[in-house]
Amino acid sequence: MKFLILLALFGAAFGQNLRAEVDQLLPFLNMDEVRTIYERYVQTDAQVGEIWSFLQSEETDAAWRVLIGTPELQEISAWTEVRGVSIRDYLNGIAAMLGLTPITRSVNARSPASRSWNAMMDEIRAATNLEGAEALARTFIADPTSEFGELYRMTQARRAGFTRVIEHPDVTRFSAQLRAFGVDVDQIITRFRNFFGWN
Repeated sequence: MKFLILLALFGAAFGQNLRAEVDQLLPFLNMDEVRTIYERYVQTDAQVGEIWSFLQSEETDAAWRVLIGTPELQEISAWTEVRGVSIRDYLNGIAAMLGLTPITRSVNARSPASRSWNAMMDEIRAATNLEGAEALARTFIADPTSEFGELYRMTQARRAGFTRVIEHPDVTRFSAQLRAFGVDVDQIITRFRNFFGWN
């Protein structure tokens, strides 16, 4: 028994596994509350419902297939699966609601859909702590023994593949339509690029 305790302490001293690190990050995202806010807006706000309808379209499916079919994402997903973290499950959860992504106020304030979407996103941002999640993620990234840090560096090294996704015609059509609704797609892409240092 003492040997098992020593082994556990020794393992803790040399970093955490990916599952434990992700479990520490998830409370910052408050996904149950985010899901509740998103579902309420989809069901009660016609403008958000219009965006949600678009998100159910073939155009959205085409962009989604580009993302999930990317060899870089498949490689990273396989790596995380053996560590007890399913990126596929997280992406499917996000795809199911598409309200998690941090979006800043759109410059297209004339669009009713944009105003409704931004109101919903304001509530979601208030229910989450993305800054806290990023701060904790950065501590994992700085730890050379962290599997989350290893995942970050793997993703960072695959910039070209993710850039191809962003520039794929199906994805650019999807992004253009979201922009027409007033969703600040460029802010999402900028935030993603900044996190991985792809400026």
